Amino acid sequence: MKYSAILLLSLLPGFAVAETLPDLDARFETSQCELPCKHSIKREWLMLRGANQVELRDVNAKRSDLWQWQDDTLDYVYLMHGQQRAIDYTSIDLRLLGIGASESKWQALAKLVTSSELASMEKTPGKPYEKMATEIYRGTLNGVATELTWIPALQIPLQVEYRYPKQIVTVKLVERYQGKLPVQKTTAKQLQEYQHVDFVDIGDMEHDKQAVAWLAEAKDAPGVHVHHHDHGDHHEHGVN
Repeated sequence: MKYSAILLLSLLPGFAVAETLPDLDARFETSQCELPCKHSIKREWLMLRGANQVELRDVNAKRSDLWQWQDDTLDYVYLMHGQQRAIDYTSIDLRLLGIGASESKWQALAKLVTSSELASMEKTPGKPYEKMATEIYRGTLNGVATELTWIPALQIPLQVEYRYPKQIVTVKLVERYQGKLPVQKTTAKQLQEYQHVDFVDIGDMEHDKQAVAWLAEAKDAPGVHVHHHDHGDHHEHGVN
C-alpha cells in the first residue's frame, strides 16, 4: 500500500515533505447548541498530529481516521483497532467520493482552518495561552459568522465559534498532552501489522462472508455501505 511506504520513508533523514506542522497531541471538544442556547450536545475527540500526518479519534472510540499529506497528495486510512484492520483510500478515491484531496482539505483536517480562511478575517492580538501568543480572528467563513482564537506556535485554534442563524457550534482545545497519551498513537510498525484492503477492492468482497462480517463493523467508513461498485457516487463523510 502506498500509504505505508510513504509513512516509512517520512521517517528517513532528508525526506522532504510539502508542508510541515509542529507535533500536537490534544483533546478537543465540539459542542452544538440550538438558539436560544439552553443545552449543548458535546463530543470529545483527539488529534494526534505529526509533521505531515494527523490521526483523529473520538474519545473512547475503537476506530480512528489517519490522514497524510505528502508531495501534494492526500491519502486516508480508516483504522479499526479492535479488528486490527484498515481500509486504504487514495487521493483519487477521496475525490470520487466527494471528500476532496487538496491542500486546503489537508489544512482543514490538520489545522481546523485553512491559511486562506485566516487571511480573509480581521486579526487582533489575543491573551497568551500557556505563555504562547494568540491572535483573535473575526469574519465570515462560508457565509457563517466566525470568531477564532489562533495559536501561531501550535498552528491550531484554541477555540472556534461558528454562529449560524439557528445554532452555535464551538470547537475548543481542552487539553494538550505533553507526556503520556490516553490512547496509543498509530505507528508505521502498527500499520504493517494490520490487515489492509484497498477501498477499490471492497466491491469484490461482498460474497466473502468473513469480509462482510468485519466490513459491517466499519459503519462510518466512507463509501463502504453506500455503493460498493459505483465509485462515481458521492458520499459525505463526517470528519472529526
